[in-house]
Amino acid sequence: MLKAPQGWHITPKPVLGSLAVAILFCLAYLYALNAYQVESQDLATLFQTGDENISSRVDLDARIISLDPLRGEARILLSLLPADSSGINLTCNRSLRLLFSGATLSSGPGEREFPANSFLNPMLLSYDLEGQASDYPFDKHGTILLFSLVFADSGAPVPSVLTVRGHIPGYHVDLEEVKCISSGVRILNMTVSRSSTVVKAAVSGVVVMWAIGLAVLVLIILMLRGWYDIHMPALFAALLFGLFSLRNSLPGTPPIGTYSDFLAFLWVQGIVAIALIVALADTARYKKDFRL
Repeated sequence: MLKAPQGWHITPKPVLGSLAVAILFCLAYLYALNAYQVESQDLATLFQTGDENISSRVDLDARIISLDPLRGEARILLSLLPADSSGINLTCNRSLRLLFSGATLSSGPGEREFPANSFLNPMLLSYDLEGQASDYPFDKHGTILLFSLVFADSGAPVPSVLTVRGHIPGYHVDLEEVKCISSGVRILNMTVSRSSTVVKAAVSGVVVMWAIGLAVLVLIILMLRGWYDIHMPALFAALLFGLFSLRNSLPGTPPIGTYSDFLAFLWVQGIVAIALIVALADTARYKKDFRL
């Protein structure tokens, strides 16, 4: 039977405490992985409208490839795929005209025509996002997606199925269809916001900054009351520049002047700057008294 070395005392309390910590860590780890899976599925935008039972139709596949709230731009790659009873085709035997009001192409805004029996090449559409990026991390941006596909010769609407998809890390996309009186016109309201992980990371950054600011205040008070003789201007100077790195490391943060800056960064930066001045003055006074 194994025995503890002489002088060692094994008590059940530390063992149970360590076991409880290990169990809590495992549960937190599993919770984090599950949260990632849920958010990953939530961010994989998939919206579909139209009747798939129609054999002769054109599938419109809109893939969100980039979102830039700072520039106020969303880019969508739109592909047209004619389909019939035999499956997906590359060409259509009739001329088509696609209207996409609100978007721009390199060739100009508005519309594009596809001649009969020609390849329907994909198009890269650019949309303006309306919103305030300075409200980070609680900013929201929106735009309207409008598609109308008609036959070029008659102007009659083309039976179609519209699918919008995309997975942009750091962003959550909501799509809501707007009912339209005109047949063949598809209108979607697209709302872009920060993902829950980005919001939590930004809020954690705010909490950490305020923890640093409060710790600096406590150190200055203890130093001025003479509880210790260690002067730390170098530490405060390092924090003064380190806060910039912490602030800029937050995911997707815009330039200085955001809502999160007014919540924590600017205040804590001011606290550390004042603490640095006080520490330098107290250090100078201490050295002067020491010479005397």
